[in-house]
Amino acid sequence: MKKYLINILMIAPVISMAQTINIIPQPAEIRTPEIAAAFVLTKATTINLEDSSLKNSADFFNDYLKKYYGFTLHIVSQNSNKNSISLGVKHSDSAVQGTYSMTVNDNGISITGNDEAGTFYGIQTLIQLLSVQKATSLNVPYVSINDYPRFQYRGIHLDVGRHFFDADYIKKYIDYLALHKFNTFHWHLTEDQGWRIEIKKYPLLTSVGGFRNGTIVDRFPGKGNTGKRYGGFYTQDEIKDIVKYAQDRYI
Repeated sequence: MKKYLINILMIAPVISMAQTINIIPQPAEIRTPEIAAAFVLTKATTINLEDSSLKNSADFFNDYLKKYYGFTLHIVSQNSNKNSISLGVKHSDSAVQGTYSMTVNDNGISITGNDEAGTFYGIQTLIQLLSVQKATSLNVPYVSINDYPRFQYRGIHLDVGRHFFDADYIKKYIDYLALHKFNTFHWHLTEDQGWRIEIKKYPLLTSVGGFRNGTIVDRFPGKGNTGKRYGGFYTQDEIKDIVKYAQDRYI
Protein backbone atom coordinates (compact mmCIF):
# COMPACT_ATOMS: atom_id res chain seq x y z
CA MET A 1 0.00 0.00 0.00
CA LYS A 2 2.85 2.39 0.88
CA LYS A 3 4.56 1.63 -2.43
CA TYR A 4 1.31 2.39 -4.26
CA LEU A 5 0.97 5.76 -2.49
CA ILE A 6 4.57 6.66 -3.31
CA ASN A 7 3.97 5.93 -7.00
CA ILE A 8 0.89 8.16 -6.98
CA LEU A 9 2.84 11.00 -5.38
CA MET A 10 5.63 10.65 -7.94
CA ILE A 11 3.32 11.00 -10.96
CA ALA A 12 1.07 13.67 -9.42
CA PRO A 13 3.34 16.62 -10.36
CA VAL A 14 3.42 15.45 -13.98
CA ILE A 15 -0.37 15.16 -14.11
CA SER A 16 -0.79 18.62 -12.56
CA MET A 17 1.32 20.09 -15.35
CA ALA A 18 -1.05 18.90 -18.08
CA GLN A 19 -2.56 21.81 -19.98
CA THR A 20 -6.19 22.48 -20.60
CA ILE A 21 -6.65 25.09 -23.32
CA ASN A 22 -10.16 26.27 -24.10
CA ILE A 23 -10.69 28.41 -27.18
CA ILE A 24 -14.05 29.39 -28.69
CA PRO A 25 -14.64 28.37 -31.41
CA GLN A 26 -12.48 25.29 -30.94
CA PRO A 27 -9.56 25.28 -33.40
CA ALA A 28 -9.44 22.65 -36.13
CA GLU A 29 -6.15 21.33 -34.74
CA ILE A 30 -4.48 22.05 -31.41
CA ARG A 31 -1.40 20.37 -29.91
CA THR A 32 0.15 20.94 -26.49
CA PRO A 33 3.40 19.61 -24.99
CA GLU A 34 3.30 16.79 -22.48
CA ILE A 35 4.81 19.02 -19.82
CA ALA A 36 3.27 22.46 -19.58
CA ALA A 37 5.43 25.51 -20.22
CA ALA A 38 4.69 29.11 -21.01
CA PHE A 39 5.98 32.16 -22.84
CA VAL A 40 6.03 35.19 -20.54
CA LEU A 41 4.63 38.28 -22.22
CA THR A 42 5.69 41.59 -20.65
CA LYS A 43 6.01 45.19 -21.76
CA ALA A 44 9.54 44.28 -22.93
CA THR A 45 8.06 41.92 -25.53
CA THR A 46 7.95 43.30 -29.07
CA ILE A 47 5.55 42.77 -31.95
CA ASN A 48 7.48 41.82 -35.06
CA LEU A 49 5.64 42.73 -38.28
CA GLU A 50 6.73 40.66 -41.24
CA ASP A 51 4.29 42.57 -43.47
CA SER A 52 3.10 46.17 -43.10
CA SER A 53 -0.47 45.11 -43.95
CA LEU A 54 -0.66 43.48 -40.51
CA LYS A 55 -0.28 46.70 -38.55
CA ASN A 56 -4.05 46.73 -38.05
CA SER A 57 -3.79 43.44 -36.13
CA ALA A 58 -0.81 44.71 -34.12
CA ASP A 59 -2.62 47.93 -33.22
CA PHE A 60 -5.71 45.97 -32.21
CA PHE A 61 -3.67 43.79 -29.87
CA ASN A 62 -1.93 46.81 -28.37
CA ASP A 63 -5.27 48.52 -27.79
CA TYR A 64 -6.49 45.39 -26.01
CA LEU A 65 -3.37 45.20 -23.82
CA LYS A 66 -3.66 48.88 -22.94
CA LYS A 67 -7.33 48.60 -22.03
CA TYR A 68 -7.13 45.48 -19.86
CA TYR A 69 -3.51 45.32 -18.63
CA GLY A 70 -2.26 48.89 -18.79
CA PHE A 71 0.72 48.49 -21.14
CA THR A 72 1.50 48.23 -24.86
CA LEU A 73 4.24 46.58 -26.91
CA HIS A 74 6.74 48.19 -29.24
CA ILE A 75 6.09 47.35 -32.91
CA VAL A 76 9.19 46.53 -34.97
CA SER A 77 9.98 45.06 -38.38
CA GLN A 78 11.99 41.91 -39.14
CA ASN A 79 13.29 41.38 -35.60
CA SER A 80 14.71 37.96 -34.70
CA ASN A 81 14.37 38.60 -30.94
CA LYS A 82 12.85 35.55 -29.20
CA ASN A 83 10.95 37.79 -26.80
CA SER A 84 8.53 38.77 -29.53
CA ILE A 85 5.22 38.10 -31.20
CA SER A 86 5.84 37.59 -34.92
CA LEU A 87 2.94 38.38 -37.24
CA GLY A 88 3.17 37.10 -40.80
CA VAL A 89 1.02 36.44 -43.84
CA LYS A 90 1.49 33.93 -46.66
CA HIS A 91 -1.21 34.48 -49.24
CA SER A 92 -2.72 31.27 -50.56
CA ASP A 93 -5.59 30.91 -52.99
CA SER A 94 -6.02 27.25 -52.08
CA ALA A 95 -6.56 27.76 -48.34
CA VAL A 96 -9.88 28.73 -46.79
CA GLN A 97 -10.08 32.48 -46.20
CA GLY A 98 -9.21 33.20 -42.57
CA THR A 99 -6.83 30.23 -42.15
CA TYR A 100 -3.96 30.74 -39.71
CA SER A 101 -1.28 28.84 -37.79
CA MET A 102 0.05 29.75 -34.39
CA THR A 103 2.94 28.45 -32.30
CA VAL A 104 4.04 29.38 -28.81
CA ASN A 105 7.40 27.94 -27.77
CA ASP A 106 10.99 28.81 -26.80
CA ASN A 107 11.28 31.00 -29.89
CA GLY A 108 8.38 33.22 -28.86
CA ILE A 109 4.93 33.54 -30.42
CA SER A 110 4.39 33.18 -34.16
CA ILE A 111 1.11 33.80 -35.98
CA THR A 112 0.84 33.41 -39.75
CA GLY A 113 -2.36 33.78 -41.74
CA ASN A 114 -3.12 32.95 -45.35
CA ASP A 115 -4.54 36.48 -45.51
CA GLU A 116 -4.77 39.51 -43.21
CA ALA A 117 -8.03 38.25 -41.70
CA GLY A 118 -6.38 34.95 -40.80
CA THR A 119 -3.60 36.71 -38.90
CA PHE A 120 -6.21 38.80 -37.11
CA TYR A 121 -8.05 35.63 -36.08
CA GLY A 122 -4.77 34.34 -34.68
CA ILE A 123 -4.62 37.47 -32.53
CA GLN A 124 -8.10 36.66 -31.23
CA THR A 125 -6.91 33.19 -30.27
CA LEU A 126 -3.90 34.70 -28.50
CA ILE A 127 -6.21 37.00 -26.54
CA GLN A 128 -8.20 33.99 -25.34
CA LEU A 129 -4.97 32.43 -24.04
CA LEU A 130 -4.24 35.42 -21.79
CA SER A 131 -5.18 35.60 -18.15
CA VAL A 132 -8.35 37.54 -17.35
CA GLN A 133 -6.58 38.98 -14.30
CA LYS A 134 -4.73 42.27 -14.74
CA ALA A 135 -0.96 41.75 -14.52
CA THR A 136 2.31 43.17 -15.83
CA SER A 137 3.44 39.72 -17.00
CA LEU A 138 1.19 37.26 -18.80
CA ASN A 139 1.88 33.56 -19.21
CA VAL A 140 0.95 32.22 -22.64
CA PRO A 141 0.97 28.39 -22.66
CA TYR A 142 3.12 26.60 -25.22
CA VAL A 143 0.83 25.39 -27.97
CA SER A 144 0.66 24.68 -31.70
CA ILE A 145 -2.57 25.57 -33.52
CA ASN A 146 -3.76 25.19 -37.10
CA ASP A 147 -7.18 26.65 -37.67
CA TYR A 148 -9.61 27.78 -40.34
CA PRO A 149 -13.29 28.80 -40.40
CA ARG A 150 -15.67 25.91 -41.00
CA PHE A 151 -18.31 28.25 -42.44
CA GLN A 152 -17.82 31.06 -44.93
CA TYR A 153 -20.72 33.08 -43.50
CA ARG A 154 -20.46 33.55 -39.74
CA GLY A 155 -23.02 36.08 -38.64
CA ILE A 156 -24.79 37.45 -35.58
CA HIS A 157 -28.03 39.45 -35.58
CA LEU A 158 -28.85 42.41 -33.34
CA ASP A 159 -32.30 44.04 -33.38
CA VAL A 160 -32.10 47.72 -32.42
CA GLY A 161 -35.52 48.50 -33.93
CA ARG A 162 -37.46 47.21 -30.94
CA HIS A 163 -34.84 48.09 -28.34
CA PHE A 164 -32.25 50.80 -28.95
CA PHE A 165 -28.57 50.30 -28.08
CA ASP A 166 -26.21 53.28 -28.29
CA ALA A 167 -23.11 53.43 -30.50
CA ASP A 168 -20.69 52.49 -27.72
CA TYR A 169 -22.67 49.34 -27.01
CA ILE A 170 -22.65 48.43 -30.72
CA LYS A 171 -18.85 48.69 -30.77
CA LYS A 172 -18.58 46.47 -27.71
CA TYR A 173 -20.91 43.99 -29.42
CA ILE A 174 -18.69 44.01 -32.52
CA ASP A 175 -15.64 43.34 -30.34
CA TYR A 176 -17.33 40.19 -29.05
CA LEU A 177 -18.04 39.14 -32.63
CA ALA A 178 -14.37 39.65 -33.52
CA LEU A 179 -13.22 37.70 -30.46
CA HIS A 180 -15.19 34.67 -31.66
CA LYS A 181 -14.16 35.15 -35.32
CA PHE A 182 -17.55 36.10 -36.74
CA ASN A 183 -17.32 37.96 -40.05
CA THR A 184 -20.85 39.33 -40.54
CA PHE A 185 -22.89 41.72 -38.39
CA HIS A 186 -26.61 41.71 -39.22
CA TRP A 187 -27.76 45.09 -37.89
CA HIS A 188 -31.58 45.20 -37.78
CA LEU A 189 -32.11 48.97 -37.94
CA THR A 190 -35.77 49.50 -38.79
CA GLU A 191 -38.95 48.08 -37.34
CA ASP A 192 -42.46 49.36 -36.66
CA GLN A 193 -41.29 50.13 -33.09
CA GLY A 194 -38.48 52.40 -34.25
CA TRP A 195 -36.51 53.88 -37.16
CA ARG A 196 -32.83 54.11 -36.25
CA ILE A 197 -31.02 55.63 -39.28
CA GLU A 198 -30.62 59.37 -39.75
CA ILE A 199 -31.68 60.44 -43.25
CA LYS A 200 -31.31 64.22 -43.41
CA LYS A 201 -33.77 64.59 -46.27
CA TYR A 202 -36.50 62.94 -44.17
CA PRO A 203 -36.01 64.20 -40.57
CA LEU A 204 -39.41 62.92 -39.39
CA LEU A 205 -38.19 59.35 -39.80
CA THR A 206 -36.00 59.83 -36.73
CA SER A 207 -37.67 62.68 -34.82
CA VAL A 208 -41.02 60.85 -34.93
CA GLY A 209 -40.26 57.32 -36.12
CA GLY A 210 -37.25 56.94 -33.84
CA PHE A 211 -39.34 57.13 -30.67
CA ARG A 212 -42.45 55.65 -29.13
CA ASN A 213 -44.63 57.11 -26.40
CA GLY A 214 -44.50 54.09 -24.15
CA THR A 215 -43.59 50.44 -23.74
CA ILE A 216 -45.90 47.54 -22.99
CA VAL A 217 -45.49 46.13 -19.50
CA ASP A 218 -44.97 42.36 -19.55
CA ARG A 219 -45.68 40.29 -22.67
CA PHE A 220 -48.17 41.25 -25.35
CA PRO A 221 -50.97 42.21 -24.85
CA GLY A 222 -49.37 43.21 -21.57
CA LYS A 223 -50.56 44.60 -18.27
CA GLY A 224 -50.42 48.23 -19.20
CA ASN A 225 -47.96 50.77 -20.61
CA THR A 226 -45.07 52.69 -19.07
CA GLY A 227 -46.21 55.92 -20.75
CA LYS A 228 -42.55 56.99 -21.06
CA ARG A 229 -41.12 58.21 -24.36
CA TYR A 230 -38.46 55.78 -25.50
CA GLY A 231 -36.12 55.47 -28.49
CA GLY A 232 -33.10 56.83 -30.25
CA PHE A 233 -31.26 56.77 -33.56
CA TYR A 234 -27.79 56.80 -35.06
CA THR A 235 -26.45 59.81 -36.88
CA GLN A 236 -24.86 59.30 -40.28
CA ASP A 237 -21.44 59.95 -38.75
CA GLU A 238 -22.07 57.30 -36.09
CA ILE A 239 -23.12 54.79 -38.75
CA LYS A 240 -19.97 55.48 -40.80
CA ASP A 241 -17.79 55.19 -37.71
CA ILE A 242 -19.35 51.85 -36.72
CA VAL A 243 -19.01 50.45 -40.26
CA LYS A 244 -15.31 51.42 -40.24
CA TYR A 245 -14.93 49.93 -36.74
CA ALA A 246 -16.35 46.63 -37.99
CA GLN A 247 -14.20 46.64 -41.14
CA ASP A 248 -11.06 47.06 -39.02
CA ARG A 249 -12.11 43.78 -37.34
CA TYR A 250 -12.76 42.01 -40.66
CA ILE A 251 -16.51 42.15 -40.15
